[in-house]
Amino acid sequence: MSTIMPHHPHALTDRSSDTGRRDPWSVLEGLLHTLTEATNSSHSIQATVQAAAEAISADAAFWFSRSSGRTLAVAGPRAIEPEWCGRFARSMLDHMPTDDEMCVWTNPHPVADQPTAAVLCRSAKTHGCIVGLSYTPGRAFDDGDVKVARFTLKMLLTQRTQAQSGIKHLLSGLLQSLTTIIDAKDPYTAGHSERVARIANLIARQMGLAADQMGDVYLAGLLHDVGKIGVRDDVLQKPGKLTREEYEEVQQHPLIGDRIVASIKPFDRLRAGVRHHHERYDGGGYPDRLAKEDIPLLARILCVADACDAMMSARRYRPARTPIDIDAEFARQAGKQFDPLVIRAFMAIRHEVYPPIYQKGLGESAFHAIENIVDNLTDASALQLPPADKRK
Repeated sequence: MSTIMPHHPHALTDRSSDTGRRDPWSVLEGLLHTLTEATNSSHSIQATVQAAAEAISADAAFWFSRSSGRTLAVAGPRAIEPEWCGRFARSMLDHMPTDDEMCVWTNPHPVADQPTAAVLCRSAKTHGCIVGLSYTPGRAFDDGDVKVARFTLKMLLTQRTQAQSGIKHLLSGLLQSLTTIIDAKDPYTAGHSERVARIANLIARQMGLAADQMGDVYLAGLLHDVGKIGVRDDVLQKPGKLTREEYEEVQQHPLIGDRIVASIKPFDRLRAGVRHHHERYDGGGYPDRLAKEDIPLLARILCVADACDAMMSARRYRPARTPIDIDAEFARQAGKQFDPLVIRAFMAIRHEVYPPIYQKGLGESAFHAIENIVDNLTDASALQLPPADKRK
C-alpha cells in the first residue's frame, strides 16, 4: 500500500466551478430525497454510494462491509469487480489508525488500470464504509472531497437510525404478541417459551457464544413453539394420550413455525432453531431426521432447554419432575436425544435453572437481541461454536 494520509477536513468549498463536475450540494439534496423514499437498506446504500461517486467526481465508488467482508454496492462510470474492491478496502483499513474515521490514499507510482487515489470514510455506528477511487493521472482527493464523502455517510446513518428505531419497536411488539398468543393457545404451559429462552441463553453463555449469537438463542427460544398457533386447541389441550393422527398434527408445529418466522425477514436467522428444535442427536427426531452436527447448534441448544422446562413443569397428565430426575434423564439421553456438549454446558449452569428461571417477563433481553438483529440487517451471521479452548 502506498501513501495513506489521515484527513481532518475543513469547511466544504464550492466545487461546482470544476469542469464537468456537479455541484456537491445538489447531489446531497438529491440523496436526501432518495433516502426518505428508500424501501430497504440495500436501496439506501446503493443511493449513497452513487451520490458519493458523483459528488466527489470519483471514477468509481463502493460500499464495503467490514463484518461480512463483502462489497455490497458499486457505482461510478468505471466498472470494477466486487472481489477487487474487497481486497482494496481491506488493504486501506489495515493501514488506517484504529480511531480514524477518514483517510485518503495516493499512489506515487501509478500503473495502468490501477487507481491513482482513493478516499475512505467509516463510522463506529456501522460496519460499512464508503470508498471512492480515481484513475485520473495527477488527481488526488482533498479535504473538500473527504468532507463530502463523510457527509453522505452521515446522511445514510441518520436515515438508518430513524428507520431502525421504528423497526425495533415494531418487532418488539410483534414478539410480545406472538408469545402472548402461544401462551393463550395452552394456558397450562404459559411462560414456557420465556423460560426456554432463559435456559437456552444460560447454556449459550456457558458455551462461550458471542453476545449477538446469545441474542439469537434468546429470541429463538421465545419463538420456538410459535408453530403451535396452527395446531388445533383440542389437540394441544388434550389431557390424555394423543392418537397417532393427533401426534402427527403436533409434529407439524416446527414446520408451521418455520414458515411464520420466514415471513418476518429480520427473524430469518432464527429459522434453524424453530424448525429443528425437535431433532434428536441420534437422528430419530423430526421434522427432517437430522443427526449430530447436521442439526444446527441453535436447535441443539433449544432442544435441551425445551426438554428441561417441559420436565420441571407440571402437566395435566403428570407432576413436575425433580432436579435429580431431570439430571438423570439428561445423563441417560446424552448422545441419544441430546448433544453431549450441550448437556455438559447445561450441567455447569443447572444451579441457575432450579428454580430461579421461573421469573416471568420478556425484560430487556428480548429488546437488546432485536436491537442487534436490526442494527446488522445486512450482516446476519450463522451461529457457530467458539474455539475449543473457550468451551472448557
